[in-house]
Amino acid sequence: MKKGFWSKATVSAAALAMIFGLAGCGQKSSSNHSSSSQRTTQSASAKAYTRANELIADGKYGQALDRLDEVDEPNKNVENLSTDLENYISAQRQYRQHHYQQASTKLSTMHSHSKPMRKAFKALRVKLTKAMEISNSSNSSSSTTSQSNGQTNNQNQTAANAKAASQTSESVIGDFANKAGYNKEGYGIMPISRNGNVYRFEVRQSNPDNTVANLIGIFDYNSSTGTYTKVG
Repeated sequence: MKKGFWSKATVSAAALAMIFGLAGCGQKSSSNHSSSSQRTTQSASAKAYTRANELIADGKYGQALDRLDEVDEPNKNVENLSTDLENYISAQRQYRQHHYQQASTKLSTMHSHSKPMRKAFKALRVKLTKAMEISNSSNSSSSTTSQSNGQTNNQNQTAANAKAASQTSESVIGDFANKAGYNKEGYGIMPISRNGNVYRFEVRQSNPDNTVANLIGIFDYNSSTGTYTKVG
C-alpha cells in the first residue's frame, strides 16, 4: 500500500517537474527570440546610420535619406538624421531657386549628432549668409564714386557675415535656439557677426505655406554665460 502511494507520488512529481521545465523553456525561448529581434533591429539601424553618414560625406544626400528610409523600425539616431536630411534637402532646393530667406527657415537647428551633416549645415549657412547679404544690398546712389564705395562696403559686409557663419558651430546655434525657444521647425537662425564669445543672429520664421520668412529680430548671444539680448 505504501509502495503504491510513493510510486504514484514520484510519478506525479516527475510530471510536474516536466511541465514546469517545459514552461521555463518556453519563456526562455520567447525571451531569446525577443532579444534576437531587438538586436536585429538595432543592427539594421546602426548599419543604415553608418552608411548614410558615408553618403552624406560624399554629398549624396538623397541617397542617404533613401538608405535611412529602408529601415523598418528605425531607432532615434536614424529618425533624427532623417529629419536633418529632409530639412537640408529642402533648404538646398530653396537656395537653388534663390529663395534665400525661406531656405534659412528650412535649415532649422539640427537634431542629430552626425559630423558630416553638421559640416553640410554649416557650409550651406555660409552660402546663404553670402547670398542673403548680396540680395539685400541696394545701391541708391547715382554717383560713380558713391557706387564704388557702396560696392566696397557691401563686399566687406558680405565677407564679414560669411566669416561669422563659418566660425559659428551648429552647437552654438542649437544652444541659442533652445534657450530662446526657436528650436522648432519653421525658424531660421543665421549668424551675421561674432565678437569673441558674443554671436549675433538674425532670426526668421516662415509663414504656413513657406512663401514668406518674416524677421523675428536680431539677437546677441553670449555663449559663455548662455544669455541673449534682442538688439533689433
